[in-house]
Amino acid sequence: MPFHRRQLLKGAAAAFGSLQLPPWLGSVQAAVKARAGGQSQQPMRFVFCIRSNGLWAEMLQPPALLNRLPFPVAYDEKGRLVPGEHGSGRRLVTPAADLALGKDLQLNEVMQPLTPFRQKLSILQGINSGFSVYHKAGYQTLGAFAGKKRDSDEVAGPTVDSMLARAFPGPAPHVCLGHDPKSPSGVAYVPTSAEARDKPIAFFTHPKRAYKELFGVVGEGSARSHYETQSDILDFFAADAQRLRARTAGPEREQLDRYLNAFESLRQSRQEVEAIRDQLRRYAPKPPAEIEAGATMKVGAGNTEIAIASLLSGLTNVVTLRFDLLSSSSYEGVGSLHAGIGHGQVKDMVGARRQVCRFHFEQIARMATALEAIPEGDGTMLDNTVFVYTSDNGETHHSAGVNYPILLLGDLGGRLATGRYFAPGNEQTDRSQPGYTRLGDVWATLLAAAGQPYQDFGIPINGLPHRPIESLLA
Repeated sequence: MPFHRRQLLKGAAAAFGSLQLPPWLGSVQAAVKARAGGQSQQPMRFVFCIRSNGLWAEMLQPPALLNRLPFPVAYDEKGRLVPGEHGSGRRLVTPAADLALGKDLQLNEVMQPLTPFRQKLSILQGINSGFSVYHKAGYQTLGAFAGKKRDSDEVAGPTVDSMLARAFPGPAPHVCLGHDPKSPSGVAYVPTSAEARDKPIAFFTHPKRAYKELFGVVGEGSARSHYETQSDILDFFAADAQRLRARTAGPEREQLDRYLNAFESLRQSRQEVEAIRDQLRRYAPKPPAEIEAGATMKVGAGNTEIAIASLLSGLTNVVTLRFDLLSSSSYEGVGSLHAGIGHGQVKDMVGARRQVCRFHFEQIARMATALEAIPEGDGTMLDNTVFVYTSDNGETHHSAGVNYPILLLGDLGGRLATGRYFAPGNEQTDRSQPGYTRLGDVWATLLAAAGQPYQDFGIPINGLPHRPIESLLA
């Protein structure tokens, strides 16, 4: 039988795909390069918590500051903002403010789970995205770029979480956990994070799959078998690819070299995982119970356990937690995100949104509590961490992207100011003015606090590059 180089290359690609490689493959390759280049290994940690369906501003607003919202917080019999959830009230300009929240800050009922950390909070209101939004912004939210059309899943560049994962890599540089009940494999592209243009990052969408991939090395039963099988297959394909390389040339060899580099990066990553086996065993969560893929809250709680273990064990320094998907998530006992909560088919829209938000804050509080319990340096792991909570599309279900509420928890080792209430007071007519503050400026602030370049982050909107918000830097 004649030898065909392209058939061999096609076979190598198929073999590579059959591995069911972990979602962070691209990040692993970047992280290996970062460590080889001697990039900083300071213990900075970042946890991005993203929800769908818009985030009502009053869910983050302390009672004493309700009068600073641009609309009266009053609801009709369906729990919709008067004069209606889809009215113009939520799109009004939030008055400018740059205030200290104060030591005696009282949180609203929804935020009560975060009370132990109230001195570590900063609240941002009225942050404009700078791009067109309706149901979702996809990769635009963390990427700070404008898609070519509304509700686009376009990937025009890296997202801020991926950039930070590259700067502060662990053995698993970027752990992405999400929810997609339509993903039977437990892995899916949830439109949130990307490592580069046209390179989205896949998410674990079920705790059981995440546990097998992340903690299989110290697991038992099927989790351990899964890990060992993956390792054996990886070794076999790496050796096989080397043999194939000797029989190829030109573009085919270049493509095969990319596969070999990926294999080698994964093998190095697995060696690093093996090196922290004791840490993994100490902090590994219990094997997740059987959870229906459609159980949004149970999946979310399971993902929180995976996130905690990944951070405490040193497996990663960056976690992106996507709580839900507008198109397919439904909260147990509350309702579906799109028709139920978004369109008001539930009996009490504001009550449903409060339940969902409180669940999210409970998960953030669980993670913060776990980090605070572990000593690190002169403080705790929480002292070197920042949590970010916001929506992927701004102020409400049918969003204009003009009022993103954002919660920050933590000062990143004293690099970020805490106890701040900030609203830029942007007028739409000022969109091209230097003082106009956009969503990308919040992410530039995090990059600056972490000592990372921000000048080229995102794509300038209205000709303005993104820059840090000085009052949020310590």
